[in-house]
Amino acid sequence: MKSTALADAKFRSLADDLKIRLKGSATIDTVRAARDAQGWPVLVLSDGGAEAAGDAVIVLRMKAQDAVSKDIFGNDLVAFAPHTVDVAYEQDANGKPTPAAKDVAIALHEATRIGAKVAVKETANTDAVLANLETATTIVELDWLQFPTKLA
Repeated sequence: MKSTALADAKFRSLADDLKIRLKGSATIDTVRAARDAQGWPVLVLSDGGAEAAGDAVIVLRMKAQDAVSKDIFGNDLVAFAPHTVDVAYEQDANGKPTPAAKDVAIALHEATRIGAKVAVKETANTDAVLANLETATTIVELDWLQFPTKLA
């Protein structure tokens, strides 16, 4: 059993913040809410709604981490917290992000403010980001070093 309530609430706020930060951007000006195949919230940042391969697209997805246990019926459990936020974008032919560096920085900044682990992912050139989110290469995972429940 899983609950998307926390992820939904965090992403509603994140969508509002991104709309404000990206307003007037020359490359990314659209924030669209969606859901992935498992029902987790997704935000698609794009230029005028163009989300095909080769377009400047950043995809953010928030999902809970596996609780590594089963419920009394033997079903997999998904923890209510903590969560991971995936921030993904497509690489261009030169191995650089297709979206502008400024837009990627804005997405990363806002994603880290949620208080979840952030996984930065890249898709290969000509691979649409949303369609290839599961197979995208994770280049770095950023976790809080001073999280209140961790021993320092």
